[in-house]
Amino acid sequence: MTALHTLQNRIRPGILLVIVAIVGAGTYFEFVYFGPPTLYTVVLWLIVVPMLLTATVSGIRNDPLYQPVMYGVFIAIGVLQYLDGNWFLLAGLLILYGVIGLGFELRNRSDS
Repeated sequence: MTALHTLQNRIRPGILLVIVAIVGAGTYFEFVYFGPPTLYTVVLWLIVVPMLLTATVSGIRNDPLYQPVMYGVFIAIGVLQYLDGNWFLLAGLLILYGVIGLGFELRNRSDS
């Protein structure tokens, strides 16, 4: 069985349609309606969209790298929001959540 066939069996089509609709609407508002995007907005979008699409694959949360990568993504989102000059409190909370989460992950892995 190929990897593509395995992935096709794990995709949840209902959630995929909802996520694609949300990403499509968000892309329109972010890049067309609000005017030209900044570099930080583009990079943020390149990080957030794959993170949202992971919710459409069943069983991905069982991967041992899923949680550390998600915490790293939260840190990256917070840093990009801060650098873009928007949502300073949210950016700080995302960075704090990512750092605390990574700390717990490192502690749990060293205890095992």
